[in-house]
Amino acid sequence: MSDILLKAEPRTALGGATAKTLRASGRVPGVLYGHGEASTAFHVKELDLRPLIFTQETHVVKLALGADETRCILRAVQFDPITDRVNHIDLLILHAGEKITIDVPVIITGSSVGVRDGGIVDHVMHKLTIEVLPDHIPESILVDISDLKISQSIHIKQLPATDKYSILGDENAVIVAVVPPKTTDDTATPVTEITEPEQIQAKGKKEEEA
Repeated sequence: MSDILLKAEPRTALGGATAKTLRASGRVPGVLYGHGEASTAFHVKELDLRPLIFTQETHVVKLALGADETRCILRAVQFDPITDRVNHIDLLILHAGEKITIDVPVIITGSSVGVRDGGIVDHVMHKLTIEVLPDHIPESILVDISDLKISQSIHIKQLPATDKYSILGDENAVIVAVVPPKTTDDTATPVTEITEPEQIQAKGKKEEEA
């Protein structure tokens, strides 16, 4: 896994007004924390976060704060509900030999047999939660759907075994499936309706019989 260097500056003044001023200047406030360690407030350039946030891969962050570099991972991101700009980030310190729980993106690979037959790929789980040591964090988990036919699916328990990490959650959960195509019933028998000429004809018969 590749590391991303993120240059930060300490944040001494806290509070909503300070955070608002930082965001207006193109900076994003954040917090760095770890088990049994005091949290550290900082701020970074908003543009520097793009390779970390807007990606399908998981990255380890080297947070450069002053003369120190700390290995960490992105734990949480807050977005502005109106502009979708990043409002705040949380970074978790990594310790060698200490396992962490993290969400890793699922990447679908291969050309499905079922898709070639007209099926549609239903990507159900876009992330998997794993328990892993910092040095073994995968950028993503690849799921090959080449042999997947229509109405077939791949579950968590069907993924190749690995000693690098453990996947958490229901092993029977569906990651991806190939579903039948949506079709319109063009062969259905049309409903017979009484047309206006038939109604007039029927009315004439009744009057004749009377």
